[in-house]
Amino acid sequence: MKPSEVVRVEKALETGNKRELEWSLWYARMRQSVPSARPADVKYWGAVEAQVQGVLEPVEAPKVYPAKKKKKGVRGLGVGPLPGEASTPEQG
Repeated sequence: MKPSEVVRVEKALETGNKRELEWSLWYARMRQSVPSARPADVKYWGAVEAQVQGVLEPVEAPKVYPAKKKKKGVRGLGVGPLPGEASTPEQG
């Protein structure tokens, strides 16, 4: 039979209740900090803490914006004719 705290932590992970998840995070950290904790207990509660952190703060994927396509045609300063001039090819 599992201890009631472990059942409570598992239920919090299943339901996603924020208040219970915060308690679970506190409990996992507390169990790791106990001086008499065995290495296996520290490892177990460390993994539980990571699980709870993952549910509380999900990793957001970085936003990907579509790249702008280059506009075709002549663009830039000094390339086109001035507003008062006719667009005739230069003879040289």
